Amino acid sequence: MAGLLTAGAVLLALGGPARGGEHAQPSAPEAGRAVFARMGCGSCHRLAAGGGDGQVGPDLDTLLPGYTATALRAKIVDPYPAGDPTYFSAMPQDFGSRMSATELDALVAFLLGTTRR
Repeated sequence: MAGLLTAGAVLLALGGPARGGEHAQPSAPEAGRAVFARMGCGSCHRLAAGGGDGQVGPDLDTLLPGYTATALRAKIVDPYPAGDPTYFSAMPQDFGSRMSATELDALVAFLLGTTRR
């Protein structure tokens, strides 16, 4: 009986059994879309897949096809490398510290995934 109670306590501590309910991990596109929303990207950028209709930053629906994952990750983390003549001060320069590497990977995968639709 004690073993059964212990197993139940462990399941509760871990969020219950995995069954695709409220404790299920979001899919990669959902996780990236959530980062896009949480970081406020759509308030500046247009991106149909992310619900963004911003007019301040570049239109990602047309810009993203030109990016690789490495280039996009670099642009998000360091949007204005030293000497960049396309400097535009509206893009936050602290995304590298405001999101984890996992969140950044999810965001990049989501953004690049929108170009393959």
